[in-house]
Amino acid sequence: MFDLGMDEIVVVFVIALLVYGPKDLPELGRKAGKYIAMFKRMVNDVKRQMDAELYEYTKPVKTEIEKINMETIEAARRHQPAITQVKTPDVAAENPADNKPAAGPEAATPEKPRDGTPINGK
Repeated sequence: MFDLGMDEIVVVFVIALLVYGPKDLPELGRKAGKYIAMFKRMVNDVKRQMDAELYEYTKPVKTEIEKINMETIEAARRHQPAITQVKTPDVAAENPADNKPAAGPEAATPEKPRDGTPINGK
């Protein structure tokens, strides 16, 4: 608190011993301890009151901030594009060269389906 080193404490103790004497020094120590404890209690009470007052004033602000955060999250969820199921592409779309109509007589004959069933009974 006061940043006293061991040397300073010894000097204060020696001066107090010389001024008050060995008989009165224990009672002086008790009184000093009593006043220091009373001072600490007063400081803690003031600190507790300050914290209570600050909490009283900051509580509505914190609830408003939380409300705004939740509204922002909900708005972001509403405006997020819906994820659609990805369809597998057709085989013909993968190779555009296969999509061109064939020239010549094979173009007139229909292809067989992939499952092997004949078209038009052929």
